[in-house]
Amino acid sequence: MEERAFTYETSEDPRRLVLHGDLDEGTTLQLRSILNDLSDGLTRDLTVDLTDVDLLPSSSIGVIANAQATARQQDSSLSLVAAEGTISARVLTICGLAYETS
Repeated sequence: MEERAFTYETSEDPRRLVLHGDLDEGTTLQLRSILNDLSDGLTRDLTVDLTDVDLLPSSSIGVIANAQATARQQDSSLSLVAAEGTISARVLTICGLAYETS
């Protein structure tokens, strides 16, 4: 499988982050920063769509899980979306992270 560069797009209503490509080890800090910025320090609800992600390693799962925990502590939420049968859906299921299907 050919590698695809990590890209993302956002929307404000509702607040949504759509990720694309490979979330490799090198994108971990960038992902953390994006999640933090779009949710105002994880104090505002945010939906993250992982449907078009091709690679989702443990470092990225760690960032997402930590962001979810921090959001809960701040009385907000970080919701995940993945289409059934995608790599993201399989990884989220294995890791026990709840997600909605797209």
